Amino acid sequence: MTPQDHNKVLGIMHLIYGGFFALVTLLMALIFAFVGIGIGAAAANDPSAPPAAFFIGLFGFIVVLYGLLSVPSLVAGYGMLKRKSWAKVWGIIAACVGALSFPFGTALCVYTLWFLFGQQGQNFHRGGYDMPPAPDWHGSLRDGSAYDWETRRASESSRPREYVPPRQPPDWRG
Repeated sequence: MTPQDHNKVLGIMHLIYGGFFALVTLLMALIFAFVGIGIGAAAANDPSAPPAAFFIGLFGFIVVLYGLLSVPSLVAGYGMLKRKSWAKVWGIIAACVGALSFPFGTALCVYTLWFLFGQQGQNFHRGGYDMPPAPDWHGSLRDGSAYDWETRRASESSRPREYVPPRQPPDWRG
C-alpha cells in the first residue's frame, strides 16, 4: 500500500472508532438518565436511600469522560482524510487514548503508531513523499510529480512546432 492509502485507511478507521465511542457515550447517557430518574424517585420516597446527587454526578462524570475520549479519534480521522498539517499530532494523541480500549483500540493504536513513526508516514506528513512511478503507457510520462510536469511544459513551449496534417481516414466506399 502507498502512504496515501495508509493515511486514508487510518483516517476512516479513526472516524469509525470515534463515532462508535460517541454512540456508546450517547447510549450510556440515555441509560444513566433513566437510572438517575429512578434513583431520584427512590430517594424522594425513602429517606435511607443514598443521595441521588452523588450517582447523578458520577454518571455525568463517566459520560463526559467517554465523550472526551471520542474527540481525539474524530479530530485525527478528519485531519488525516483532509491531509491537514496537524493530523500527525492528533493521530498520536488518538492512538494513545485508543490504546486503553482493548482489543480494537489497541490494534488501531499499533497501526497508527507504526505508520506515523515509520519512514512512509514521516515522509508523507513532512510533505516529501514520493509518488509511485506511473506505468509507462505513453513513453513521455515518467511520474506524476509537479516538478516534472512544469519542466516538460517549459521545454515544450520553447521549441518551435511544425504543422503536421491529420491522417486521412480510409476510403470505405470500395
